[in-house]
Amino acid sequence: MNLLYMARPVYGGWVSFTAHLSLKYKYPLFKIGTKTEGAETPKLREYGYGVQYQNRAPNDLPKGKLLITAIDKTYYEYLDKLPDGTFIVIHDPTEVSGKGKEPVLRNLSRFKVITIRESVKKYLKDEFGVKSRFILHPFYEYPYKKVAHPDRAVSISRVDFDKHTDIILKANKHLRPPIDIYGAINRQYVFFKLNDLGFKKYYKGGFEKSFEELGKILEDAKYVVDMSVIKNDGGGSQYTFLEAIYEKCALVINAKWIENAKTDFVDGANCYVVADEEELAALLNKDPNTSKVLKGAKALLEPHVAVNWPRELAKS
Repeated sequence: MNLLYMARPVYGGWVSFTAHLSLKYKYPLFKIGTKTEGAETPKLREYGYGVQYQNRAPNDLPKGKLLITAIDKTYYEYLDKLPDGTFIVIHDPTEVSGKGKEPVLRNLSRFKVITIRESVKKYLKDEFGVKSRFILHPFYEYPYKKVAHPDRAVSISRVDFDKHTDIILKANKHLRPPIDIYGAINRQYVFFKLNDLGFKKYYKGGFEKSFEELGKILEDAKYVVDMSVIKNDGGGSQYTFLEAIYEKCALVINAKWIENAKTDFVDGANCYVVADEEELAALLNKDPNTSKVLKGAKALLEPHVAVNWPRELAKS
């Protein structure tokens, strides 16, 4: 299987998914460029998280099976040229809904569609009549360290509208110590929604795309706070959740993530669920013993470690 990353973002869930998939199953990664770089001896570029990729010309894509790990409008022009039976992963409803998504929808009928959350599988079927195969996020077990008594609360997701970082900033007004915020930023979101909430005071910057750098942030973290909400999505997992659980951090999520969704996340059993900044501040000020939640969360991670994508793809 050859992975094809057809999107511009260099941070976020698409990037994490692609890296975990490549590392776990040793799938080579490619991008579409103006020319093939290193025809005889491939020229490899750094993708992040220890993964490398090769740029290939549109008419010189690798032979064999292709799996599109992510797609955005920058690469729509190439979709019609890809062979029937190409695999494509649809991560959330925004990738197929709204203006300009017709090139994606037009090609789904001839592609093999994979979804990694059941809510997205349902959305594709209900809205467009598109059948897909649901396969759990794959998780690559990278080395990490953990201090004996972690005591920080952190946020490691992108700083963006759908991540609702504003809830964290509002909670920080009532927290000592506050939640430290890391990650790539949407500058419009920061300018219009966060600057008046003291964003600069709590933002610790982005971090290099490596498990080592992620580990430095989570090494002494007791909680990872992720207030994500995506319309017509939710219930399942995402990489900030899985990385938090893997590195023995108690996960705090938004009640709207699991609202009206099929989910394995249960408040107090394998995560903490809060509805707003007041509940978030109250939880962290209480600072409960997290041992029960960490034990329960481990069971959530195990299927993502065990999932066999090569076998599941062969069934598609």
